[in-house]
Amino acid sequence: MYLVRDVLDKQVVDRRQARIGKVDGIVLSVEDNGRLKVAFIEMGTLTLVRRLSQRLYGWMLAFSRRAQPPYRIPWSKITDIGIDIEADIDDSETPLGQAQEWLREHILSHIPGGRS
Repeated sequence: MYLVRDVLDKQVVDRRQARIGKVDGIVLSVEDNGRLKVAFIEMGTLTLVRRLSQRLYGWMLAFSRRAQPPYRIPWSKITDIGIDIEADIDDSETPLGQAQEWLREHILSHIPGGRS
């Protein structure tokens, strides 16, 4: 497996095959014997912007007090790597799932026909 080719920018799905985002970053750790190990995959705007431009990343940190920290999924929760990256998590545990629930409760429920 080639980590960047096979994992980075791939769609992540939860255990119910719900799309929860794309892999924006990969976090490595160093084991006691000096070998690198994949610790987490990261998702989030800050991670993506950091990959694209260090200058833009610095601006976002300086001017956006509401920037969300990246969401990390432990590598041990990754169950399959194919067209999509399958993770053994529930989307309600993720910031995306929580944002969707907030929208459903505060916005969509007030729109006629939005309660279906």
